[in-house]
Amino acid sequence: MSDIPENKPTPADKAPDKPELGEIAISVGGTDITLPFMGALREVQDTVLRRLGNNYEVYRELRRDDQVHACLQQRILALMSRPLVIEPGGDDAQSVAAADHLRMNLAQIPFDRASGKKHAGILYGHAVAECMYEIREGKVWLARPKVRVPWRFRYAFDGSLRLLTRARMSEGEPVPEKKFWTTNWGADNDDDPYGLGLAHQLYWLVFFKKQGLSFWLRALEKYGAPSTYTKYPAGADQKTVNDALAVARRLRLDGAAAIPENMTIELLEAARGTVDQATFLRQMNAGIAKIILGVTMTTDDGASLSQSQVHMEVREELTDADAETLCESFQTGPATWLTQWNFPGAKTPIVRRPSAEDETAVADLLIKKGRAIKALRDAGLEPENDEVIEAMLPGWRLAPTKTATPPVGSPSFAEASDRDAIADYVDELDWRPMIDPIRQRIIAFVEARPDLQTAADELGELLTGPASDDLVKALSRSLLEARLGGRAGGATTTAMAQADAKRT
Repeated sequence: MSDIPENKPTPADKAPDKPELGEIAISVGGTDITLPFMGALREVQDTVLRRLGNNYEVYRELRRDDQVHACLQQRILALMSRPLVIEPGGDDAQSVAAADHLRMNLAQIPFDRASGKKHAGILYGHAVAECMYEIREGKVWLARPKVRVPWRFRYAFDGSLRLLTRARMSEGEPVPEKKFWTTNWGADNDDDPYGLGLAHQLYWLVFFKKQGLSFWLRALEKYGAPSTYTKYPAGADQKTVNDALAVARRLRLDGAAAIPENMTIELLEAARGTVDQATFLRQMNAGIAKIILGVTMTTDDGASLSQSQVHMEVREELTDADAETLCESFQTGPATWLTQWNFPGAKTPIVRRPSAEDETAVADLLIKKGRAIKALRDAGLEPENDEVIEAMLPGWRLAPTKTATPPVGSPSFAEASDRDAIADYVDELDWRPMIDPIRQRIIAFVEARPDLQTAADELGELLTGPASDDLVKALSRSLLEARLGGRAGGATTTAMAQADAKRT
């Protein structure tokens, strides 16, 4: 036998590899060796908080600082001031109905207030809100989201939320599904459900600021009022020493004291050093503002208009990120649950909080699109399909030219095969009784305005009056009668319709 190589499949003949759809590096069930297994609950990864014994009350005390409170309020109010926009997740009727229902639901509850409280959880890293539901009109409604204290909750290794109670402090109690709306901030991975709050960076700045303030107060005391000291004879008894000390204290407080003849009292002023506590305080406040707001000009003086514009842009970017985080957690949480309960099969509505600049830009773009489409149509163009109108892409073509209908009796009348009784009926109608009042009102209206632009802007309100309603009704009735008259082919019907139109 000859050595004939076997036909083995080449790499090009192999079927393509399929992607792995499952999660491999999942951090549940103790598979993550980077997490210490301390029990049924996950440990908080915030190193500062762990040094404080996981005492969230220390983090809560940070809000007593004036700079922290002011900056947090700015960040929270910047988010709450944005409008809440609910858009359908799809074009089908169910998805549109789901978005309408959610929009109506959130408009009837204090959702902005709840969002502000929940956004305050950015200080701790995570926030939990309990969804209070009610049944109305055969549907599930979100009555009110109640924001709870975040340290009452912990996460198990399987990612589920647990509520710490007195009976189960070590493990916590499982909570019902689709009941609690959770959000986390600041984590640099998807394995830490607790997030990393702003307090992690703020703690030491606020701590040093407090220490600096205490030193500053003592310095002000020393520099503001000299120290008082007394001299007494050597070998004096304890009573003499106490009397001298009492006289020094009385002199410091009252400014006057009676002393024995042989006692000496002097004032000792502190020598000023080069330490500037005010600069130190400004540095701490600037650091706090940069951590919370990303900028300092909204809490301190700036240098120029250009600098203020840059700082406001940074702040807007931060607010954009806050809005996206909070809206995304609501969309994947309560919005999804309500859609599944009330509109099975519908796509979850899109929840967002756009900035005022974004909304203005979108409105301007829509106006420009509408004007462009109108200009194209006025020029005799029409789109090839509806998608062209939306995208404003190339694809416009010339509209078919409308040829004038030759009058009856002309040589070419026999060739106009598209002429029917309806066209004859319309030509025979007398529209002056309906058109003349509207025309006179328009002329008077335009003449009463200071310029044509003002008249054009307000003309829409004029055309919504009773006269235009009568015209619409007459048109509708005339079209119906024309169709009937054209089919019957009788002159009597045409005459009656024309007389009716004149009476209207």
